[in-house]
Amino acid sequence: MKSYALIVLLIAGSPGLTAQEVQMPGHHAGQCILSASPTFLLNTPNGVQVAGGIKFQLFLGKRFSIDADMVFGRDYLHMSPAVIGVPIGLAGLSSGNEDAPIKTFLFSAAALVLSLEHLSYHITVTPDLDISPYVSLLRFKYAYNRKKAMEPDFESEQLSFAGGVQINKYYGRFVFSPYAEYNIGYSDHISGFNVGIYLGIYFPGKGQR
Repeated sequence: MKSYALIVLLIAGSPGLTAQEVQMPGHHAGQCILSASPTFLLNTPNGVQVAGGIKFQLFLGKRFSIDADMVFGRDYLHMSPAVIGVPIGLAGLSSGNEDAPIKTFLFSAAALVLSLEHLSYHITVTPDLDISPYVSLLRFKYAYNRKKAMEPDFESEQLSFAGGVQINKYYGRFVFSPYAEYNIGYSDHISGFNVGIYLGIYFPGKGQR
């Protein structure tokens, strides 16, 4: 953990590109970031595991974003409702369905509202660095262990809470984002910790360059 913290500090403090070179447009509604990550799961039924993750962030404005994330490994998976809610909501709101516009709008809006359970707040530190604490209230988690499967109190599938912090360092449109999070299952009340580094690219959105 000490080496991980050192890497974060070095990245945050590195000169990198200047604000003029980066030319960040600032976060705004419609901007999105797509990232992939190697992840270390520090407390699962199978002990410490290495997994892979993907994350999609859709900005609602300057400070807030909806996050759709999924992490998968051997006998392990977790994902937020936003993985389904965000694409359904965006597809519905952007479609021109004239047959049932109100029904389509309400369904799409409901999907996006459900996605709000995984929300990040972005704190700007410099033009090319921000910190984003986040919370997920309805994360689905699957963690299986054959030896423990016969135990009466073992829960392989459950909803869970997760909260963490992500540091986003921008290099042009590329984003380097170390993160750490705490999670706990609503059924088994077992705590876990995940750490990883997201490598991604941001898309400015319609009308922005």
